[in-house]
Amino acid sequence: MKRISVYDKEYAKQALNKVYRLIADYGRKVRERKGTRELIENRETKVIPTSIPRGNYFTVYQAAQICNVTSKQIRTWLRKGILEALDLPGLGIIIEAGKLNDFLGRRNSETNLLPR
Repeated sequence: MKRISVYDKEYAKQALNKVYRLIADYGRKVRERKGTRELIENRETKVIPTSIPRGNYFTVYQAAQICNVTSKQIRTWLRKGILEALDLPGLGIIIEAGKLNDFLGRRNSETNLLPR
């Protein structure tokens, strides 16, 4: 019984040492940037400079209120290219007032052309 117990302890110790070696190797590869993941401490901030032209802008929510539709509909128009907007990384989408007015003018003229 003692011999089985000693054998189990030795086997467990070898398995644990192997796990520790694997963890250490992985950490070394990550630090050397050979792994697929980077350490969080080594990440450099990636800032993309964005210049916003002067003018009046509306958020998607505000544009939806102006057009009497939902925010989802505004986003659909943006995705289809019917309405133009600026996507500010990390800040959201803004729609220039002039472009929204042009869109509303086109939209109103199209609905007036439809037979009633």
